[in-house]
Amino acid sequence: MDNNMDKLIMQAYATPPVRANIVNKGMISLYCDYSGCTDQNAHGVACCFVYNRTILVRAKNLNQHYDGGSDFGELQAIVFSLQILTEALIAHQMSTVPKFAVVFTDCHGITKILAKTIFHNPYYEEVRNEILASLSGLQAMFPEIQVRVTYISNHKKNNPLHKMAHNAARKSIGK
Repeated sequence: MDNNMDKLIMQAYATPPVRANIVNKGMISLYCDYSGCTDQNAHGVACCFVYNRTILVRAKNLNQHYDGGSDFGELQAIVFSLQILTEALIAHQMSTVPKFAVVFTDCHGITKILAKTIFHNPYYEEVRNEILASLSGLQAMFPEIQVRVTYISNHKKNNPLHKMAHNAARKSIGK
Protein backbone atom coordinates (compact mmCIF):
# COMPACT_ATOMS: atom_id res chain seq x y z
CA MET A 1 0.00 0.00 0.00
CA ASP A 2 1.38 3.37 -0.89
CA ASN A 3 1.74 6.36 1.43
CA ASN A 4 -1.12 8.26 -0.23
CA MET A 5 -3.46 5.29 0.28
CA ASP A 6 -2.45 5.08 3.95
CA LYS A 7 -3.26 8.77 4.39
CA LEU A 8 -6.65 8.34 2.74
CA ILE A 9 -7.48 5.36 4.96
CA MET A 10 -6.54 7.35 8.06
CA GLN A 11 -8.65 10.25 6.78
CA ALA A 12 -11.57 7.88 6.14
CA TYR A 13 -11.47 6.57 9.71
CA ALA A 14 -11.24 10.15 11.01
CA THR A 15 -14.40 11.26 9.16
CA PRO A 16 -17.46 10.03 11.13
CA PRO A 17 -19.95 9.52 8.25
CA VAL A 18 -17.27 7.79 6.15
CA ARG A 19 -16.06 5.70 9.10
CA ALA A 20 -19.68 4.55 9.58
CA ASN A 21 -19.56 2.94 6.11
CA ILE A 22 -16.24 1.24 6.88
CA VAL A 23 -17.35 -0.44 10.11
CA ASN A 24 -20.90 -1.23 8.97
CA LYS A 25 -21.67 -4.97 8.93
CA GLY A 26 -25.08 -4.36 7.39
CA MET A 27 -23.93 -2.58 4.23
CA ILE A 28 -21.33 -3.01 1.53
CA SER A 29 -20.26 0.28 -0.03
CA LEU A 30 -18.66 0.42 -3.44
CA TYR A 31 -17.23 3.73 -4.63
CA CYS A 32 -16.56 3.72 -8.34
CA ASP A 33 -14.96 6.14 -10.73
CA TYR A 34 -13.86 6.52 -14.34
CA SER A 35 -10.88 8.33 -15.77
CA GLY A 36 -10.23 8.94 -19.42
CA CYS A 37 -7.81 10.67 -21.71
CA THR A 38 -9.25 10.71 -25.21
CA ASP A 39 -6.15 12.01 -26.97
CA GLN A 40 -4.22 8.99 -25.68
CA ASN A 41 -7.19 6.63 -26.10
CA ALA A 42 -6.77 5.67 -22.45
CA HIS A 43 -9.76 4.81 -20.30
CA GLY A 44 -9.81 3.24 -16.86
CA VAL A 45 -12.25 2.39 -14.11
CA ALA A 46 -11.80 1.65 -10.43
CA CYS A 47 -13.76 0.56 -7.41
CA CYS A 48 -13.16 0.96 -3.70
CA PHE A 49 -14.96 -1.95 -1.98
CA VAL A 50 -15.78 -1.30 1.69
CA TYR A 51 -17.30 -3.76 4.14
CA ASN A 52 -16.86 -4.52 7.83
CA ARG A 53 -13.47 -2.77 8.22
CA THR A 54 -12.18 -4.10 4.89
CA ILE A 55 -11.15 -1.67 2.18
CA LEU A 56 -10.09 -3.08 -1.18
CA VAL A 57 -9.30 -1.02 -4.27
CA ARG A 58 -9.23 -2.51 -7.75
CA ALA A 59 -8.82 -0.87 -11.12
CA LYS A 60 -8.63 -1.88 -14.72
CA ASN A 61 -7.74 -0.30 -17.99
CA LEU A 62 -10.53 -0.26 -20.56
CA ASN A 63 -9.10 -1.01 -23.96
CA GLN A 64 -11.79 0.76 -25.87
CA HIS A 65 -11.44 2.54 -29.14
CA TYR A 66 -14.64 4.45 -28.54
CA ASP A 67 -14.88 7.33 -26.14
CA GLY A 68 -18.53 7.73 -25.24
CA GLY A 69 -17.76 10.54 -22.87
CA SER A 70 -17.61 10.76 -19.13
CA ASP A 71 -21.09 9.38 -18.41
CA PHE A 72 -20.38 6.31 -20.54
CA GLY A 73 -17.15 5.78 -18.62
CA GLU A 74 -18.95 6.17 -15.30
CA LEU A 75 -21.44 3.51 -16.44
CA GLN A 76 -18.50 1.22 -17.20
CA ALA A 77 -17.23 1.87 -13.66
CA ILE A 78 -20.61 0.79 -12.28
CA VAL A 79 -20.44 -2.44 -14.32
CA PHE A 80 -16.95 -3.08 -12.92
CA SER A 81 -18.18 -2.46 -9.36
CA LEU A 82 -21.11 -4.83 -9.78
CA GLN A 83 -18.69 -7.50 -11.03
CA ILE A 84 -16.54 -7.00 -7.93
CA LEU A 85 -19.61 -7.19 -5.70
CA THR A 86 -20.79 -10.40 -7.37
CA GLU A 87 -17.35 -11.99 -7.04
CA ALA A 88 -17.13 -11.00 -3.37
CA LEU A 89 -20.56 -12.34 -2.50
CA ILE A 90 -19.95 -15.63 -4.31
CA ALA A 91 -16.41 -16.13 -2.97
CA HIS A 92 -17.04 -15.29 0.66
CA GLN A 93 -19.79 -16.85 2.63
CA MET A 94 -20.11 -13.98 5.07
CA SER A 95 -20.95 -14.81 8.67
CA THR A 96 -22.96 -11.61 8.83
CA VAL A 97 -24.85 -11.17 5.60
CA PRO A 98 -25.21 -7.50 4.74
CA LYS A 99 -28.69 -6.17 4.10
CA PHE A 100 -27.61 -3.56 1.55
CA ALA A 101 -24.97 -2.99 -1.09
CA VAL A 102 -24.67 0.53 -2.46
CA VAL A 103 -22.66 1.46 -5.53
CA PHE A 104 -21.79 5.13 -5.26
CA THR A 105 -21.17 6.89 -8.58
CA ASP A 106 -20.47 10.49 -9.43
CA CYS A 107 -22.59 10.20 -12.58
CA HIS A 108 -25.24 12.77 -11.68
CA GLY A 109 -27.75 11.45 -14.23
CA ILE A 110 -27.56 7.80 -13.19
CA THR A 111 -31.22 7.52 -12.19
CA LYS A 112 -32.39 8.91 -15.53
CA ILE A 113 -29.95 6.78 -17.52
CA LEU A 114 -31.04 3.56 -15.82
CA ALA A 115 -34.73 4.41 -16.34
CA LYS A 116 -34.34 5.59 -19.93
CA THR A 117 -35.85 3.46 -22.69
CA ILE A 118 -34.63 5.22 -25.84
CA PHE A 119 -30.99 6.07 -26.49
CA HIS A 120 -29.45 7.98 -29.38
CA ASN A 121 -26.24 6.07 -28.78
CA PRO A 122 -26.36 2.25 -28.74
CA TYR A 123 -23.29 2.07 -26.46
CA TYR A 124 -25.27 3.66 -23.66
CA GLU A 125 -28.15 1.26 -24.12
CA GLU A 126 -25.80 -1.75 -24.07
CA VAL A 127 -24.07 -0.71 -20.86
CA ARG A 128 -27.36 0.27 -19.22
CA ASN A 129 -28.73 -3.17 -20.09
CA GLU A 130 -25.61 -4.78 -18.64
CA ILE A 131 -26.08 -2.87 -15.37
CA LEU A 132 -29.75 -3.80 -15.14
CA ALA A 133 -28.94 -7.46 -15.90
CA SER A 134 -26.26 -7.47 -13.18
CA LEU A 135 -28.66 -5.96 -10.67
CA SER A 136 -31.31 -8.51 -11.59
CA GLY A 137 -28.81 -11.36 -11.35
CA LEU A 138 -27.64 -10.21 -7.93
CA GLN A 139 -31.25 -10.01 -6.75
CA ALA A 140 -31.88 -13.57 -7.93
CA MET A 141 -28.69 -14.98 -6.36
CA PHE A 142 -28.86 -12.97 -3.14
CA PRO A 143 -32.49 -12.00 -2.48
CA GLU A 144 -31.67 -11.01 1.10
CA ILE A 145 -29.40 -8.19 -0.09
CA GLN A 146 -30.82 -5.00 -1.59
CA VAL A 147 -28.43 -3.64 -4.20
CA ARG A 148 -28.75 -0.12 -5.52
CA VAL A 149 -26.76 2.35 -7.57
CA THR A 150 -26.89 5.91 -6.35
CA TYR A 151 -25.40 9.27 -7.14
CA ILE A 152 -22.81 10.15 -4.52
CA SER A 153 -23.79 13.88 -4.48
CA ASN A 154 -22.54 15.69 -1.38
CA HIS A 155 -21.13 12.44 0.01
CA LYS A 156 -18.33 12.81 -2.60
CA LYS A 157 -16.91 16.04 -1.24
CA ASN A 158 -13.77 15.24 0.70
CA ASN A 159 -14.66 11.53 0.74
CA PRO A 160 -11.40 9.60 0.98
CA LEU A 161 -13.02 6.33 -0.14
CA HIS A 162 -14.18 7.89 -3.40
CA LYS A 163 -10.77 9.56 -3.71
CA MET A 164 -9.14 6.11 -3.55
CA ALA A 165 -11.26 4.96 -6.49
CA HIS A 166 -10.55 8.21 -8.35
CA ASN A 167 -6.79 7.86 -7.83
CA ALA A 168 -6.82 4.21 -8.88
CA ALA A 169 -8.75 4.97 -12.08
CA ARG A 170 -6.28 7.71 -12.97
CA LYS A 171 -3.34 5.45 -12.18
CA SER A 172 -4.77 2.74 -14.45
CA ILE A 173 -4.41 5.09 -17.44
CA GLY A 174 -0.98 6.36 -16.41
CA LYS A 175 -2.03 9.70 -14.94
